[in-house]
Amino acid sequence: MTDITAPSTDRPAAGASPVRLSRVGLLLLVGQLAWALPATASVTLLQSLADDVDPLHKVRVVALIGTAGAVTSAIGTVGGGLLSDRTRSRLGRRSPWLIGSALLAAAALAACGTTTDLVAVGAFYAVFQLGIGTWVAALSALLPDHVAPGATGRASAFAGIGYLLGQTAGGVLGGLFVPHPGRGMAVAPWLMVLAALLVAVRLPAADNRNAPRPPLRGSELRPPGTRDFWLAFAGRFLFILAIVLVTQYLLYVFTDHLGLAKDDAGRAAAAATGLVGVLAALTTVGGGLLSDRLGRTKIFVGGAPLLLAAGAVPVLVAPGTATMFVFCAAVGLTLGTYLSVDQALMVAVLPDAENSARDLGMLQIGSTLPGVVAPVVGGALIGSAGYSVLFVVSLVLAVAAAAVITTIRSVR
Repeated sequence: MTDITAPSTDRPAAGASPVRLSRVGLLLLVGQLAWALPATASVTLLQSLADDVDPLHKVRVVALIGTAGAVTSAIGTVGGGLLSDRTRSRLGRRSPWLIGSALLAAAALAACGTTTDLVAVGAFYAVFQLGIGTWVAALSALLPDHVAPGATGRASAFAGIGYLLGQTAGGVLGGLFVPHPGRGMAVAPWLMVLAALLVAVRLPAADNRNAPRPPLRGSELRPPGTRDFWLAFAGRFLFILAIVLVTQYLLYVFTDHLGLAKDDAGRAAAAATGLVGVLAALTTVGGGLLSDRLGRTKIFVGGAPLLLAAGAVPVLVAPGTATMFVFCAAVGLTLGTYLSVDQALMVAVLPDAENSARDLGMLQIGSTLPGVVAPVVGGALIGSAGYSVLFVVSLVLAVAAAAVITTIRSVR
């Protein structure tokens, strides 16, 4: 473990300022935790709120609101990333966007819990996701800004652990507040504000107010054209969609598919998310260390979706609470393996270090776009064929993700 806290002897990425890996790694952990907690909790809380307000059309309501939120999140990742790269301020490029997006997201999610008007809830939720998308774009750019290429696997492991801790805590929080979703929405998001201030203080960037700002070129508005960039994008999209297609409706899977009462389903959803977090944490740490030691990332990112596909089989053969927990265990093991080196893979396929936040924001759409697709596709599948078909489609998508990732040429 001494390697994790030692400064890297490799040369930092272009434009990076050398920072001790333990410091930037811990800040990446906190930053990922801070947004994953409210983002995960909001999904369960939104489902509970829709069930309270309009139980007859709850799946449609969640699909529409979730889709609008995913669209604004994608806008935030691309637009926020592009603007972050071009920002000149006393706090540098990233901190102003982290602080601003944290305040926006926190206020919007808290506002969701103050009304039962579903149109207003949808509008507030879309603003919340806009803040989340902008936050993720600026936060992701800290890795190429401050971490040397030879240490990206370990830094990615820090980020992955933070995401998993946030996802686990958010799942537990969302499950506990199922009876009172408005209260949960008021509590969940404020850690983002504290994390943004912590990054600004503990990872100070050089004052770049006087640095020249190059004119905005048309090429900066066009997506990168490299083959491996888009293969990485497609692999991430397919893998995350395979997970989100089921977890987007986790509360309803326990109630409508497996027959649990709402309060029991809330507790089951919290326990399932906790299981995901614990198992994912075990594989995240080992994956990041092994990736740097072996000098390989593709084997981890490409192998994880196959394990997820295997995890869908038991719940298809014998639907029940026990087999649902088997599926969630597979999600945890695969998500941890994937996240341990996912950030390292994304950084490795970046075509232009000067536009790292823009390009990482573009890649982040591979994570947010499933949020657009999953509610619509999932809602249609549930309405036409029931909940079991979600697991069939999840299995197929996971296998497709593994096939796509293995064709990336520039990463071992």
